[in-house]
Amino acid sequence: MRVPARAIAAMILLSAAAHADGYQTKSTLAPGPTGWQFQFTPYGWLPWVNGDAVINGREFAVSEDPVQVLESLDFAWMSYMQARRGAITLFSDVIYADVSNSGSFARSKTFSPHVSGTLGAALSADYRYWIVEAGGMYETNRWNFGNNYGGETDTWLEMLAGGRYWHQELDVDVALAGTVNLDGLVVSGTRATARSGVVEWIDPFLGLRMHYKPTLSDEFTVRGDIGGFGIGSQFTWHVLATYNSYLGTHAGIAYDGYLGYKALSVDYDEGTGTGRYEFDVIQQGPVVGITGRF
Repeated sequence: MRVPARAIAAMILLSAAAHADGYQTKSTLAPGPTGWQFQFTPYGWLPWVNGDAVINGREFAVSEDPVQVLESLDFAWMSYMQARRGAITLFSDVIYADVSNSGSFARSKTFSPHVSGTLGAALSADYRYWIVEAGGMYETNRWNFGNNYGGETDTWLEMLAGGRYWHQELDVDVALAGTVNLDGLVVSGTRATARSGVVEWIDPFLGLRMHYKPTLSDEFTVRGDIGGFGIGSQFTWHVLATYNSYLGTHAGIAYDGYLGYKALSVDYDEGTGTGRYEFDVIQQGPVVGITGRF
């Protein structure tokens, strides 16, 4: 999955424009006793999953909708945390999911050029993964586009950088075919399993985050980043857009609910022949969560 060069250029031009205007660092949140503001956000993400994977030199089409993901999901954890002081924000995001015995996750396609034979139909798939990111942001600009709550700036821009750790285990069971090449496969009865084993890498990324707060209770946030650059994956990109609304305060913690859309794409490959692994997949879908601020 590739991002057009014009999209990358647009991010660079937006960043350049921000620096040309100068910046302010005034915060819209009251800092705690140490000067830090903290946020913790558990959330749920139900994506469409589409792309291609190569396991042990065998190629599979990956396709699943949110209902199918939910039906085959054994366990998932997703959370975002950040700490802000002045213009600086530190953040982390953790996603874990275990999709087991899914009959719809993968579909058999072909062998790679270095592995001959006929591939049987994919019967089921198990997919376990971690995506853990950490990084920092720096606020570069603030503007006022006419809010009605006392003349405070209502729009601000942050530049961000960080790293995204991927941990994957992907197993696909296929039906045995008369001419199947069993090299690298695990055979059990009438099935053969293509197993990736543990595949890990880290992608550096760069991006921007924009906030617009038309009222004291409402906020729109858009974040985008690109990364990989051949250091981890060949290329990866991520976009998150959310609408946040203040729900109330309890025990000194302010709560916001949010609803949005998240898309994450990665193109990774390693190995050759029956040791070949590729994962060129985009996951995109609605995201919903609640944020505690203190």
